[in-house]
Amino acid sequence: MLLATPNIAAIPLLPGFEPLVEAVGEKEHNLVAAKGAARLRLCLRAALPQCPDCLVIQNDRCAAARLAAATRFERATRGLGLGPDRVASPSAYRRSRLALLLDIQDGIDAGIPPRDLAFGLVFPRQRPLAGATWKGSGERRHTLRLIADARSLVTSGYRKLLCHD
Repeated sequence: MLLATPNIAAIPLLPGFEPLVEAVGEKEHNLVAAKGAARLRLCLRAALPQCPDCLVIQNDRCAAARLAAATRFERATRGLGLGPDRVASPSAYRRSRLALLLDIQDGIDAGIPPRDLAFGLVFPRQRPLAGATWKGSGERRHTLRLIADARSLVTSGYRKLLCHD
């Protein structure tokens, strides 16, 4: 949720919301606030002093998610219930894939070889393959693709999780 405001230091925290994470920069103030299980993500950007506070919705592939976030923010400012954030929440499949990719990256960081990652995380119910069978297997190719995806997620993909470009 992008909010253009003359004073980025004054956070429009809603009653009952507590800040979880904050990052303050020269031109932006990012904040994640929580009230129970509900989360609001705010990005405050500096606007001209005479301008009123404005919600900014960029017209890109994430416009629908940003519009839903703006609606949730507006409901919260009026004291109405937020309800579940289905647009911004990843599906069950996407959550499990992201968790798998992060587990794979943790394994890579710990120095676990790809074969052990394959049969420990990706194919846990399958018996490990050895030698030439492993080298020519689809399991190896699939595991190497997942390793590449995990590295890509860690090096450049975190912002994509939040639909920022």
